Amino acid sequence: MSAIEHVTISELQELLQSLKLPPDTRLTIQFEDGQAVEKALKRQKAIEAMKKLKGSGNGKLVSALLAEREKEALL
Repeated sequence: MSAIEHVTISELQELLQSLKLPPDTRLTIQFEDGQAVEKALKRQKAIEAMKKLKGSGNGKLVSALLAEREKEALL
């Protein structure tokens, strides 16, 4: 198994675009700032949960929450 360390996102994107990998290729990525990743994953789970609730009769509330989460993601 090959390993690369200390690569920026743009460098990783360039590398992946230049490689011809099979679609079932798996990558393992470790982040230096685990808290930022954990926060982003929690936000994504919350957004997915709200999208599931959207058709449950709480449409306006869920829409407002989704809009707020999308604004937070842009910051």
